[in-house]
Amino acid sequence: MEKEKVHEILKNVFRQITPEINFDNLDKNLPLRDQVDIDSFDFYNIIVLLQKNINIVIPDSTLAELKNLKQLIDFIMAKGKET
Repeated sequence: MEKEKVHEILKNVFRQITPEINFDNLDKNLPLRDQVDIDSFDFYNIIVLLQKNINIVIPDSTLAELKNLKQLIDFIMAKGKET
């Protein structure tokens, strides 16, 4: 999956869970929790929607490693190459 496509899917998912956030202004290298006011439940909902939209599995054991958008995008792209 292309990086632009992953970015667009993430933007749509964030819009559904946190419509007040301007996704395009997020720094891909800074921790998400430092940039947006989301709790663990919102983050989990983002992950669930991503899994449904991209048709991949993101193991719970991996969630702690996905702290910023760059890590999330890289993980999704790597999973897309596996399928």
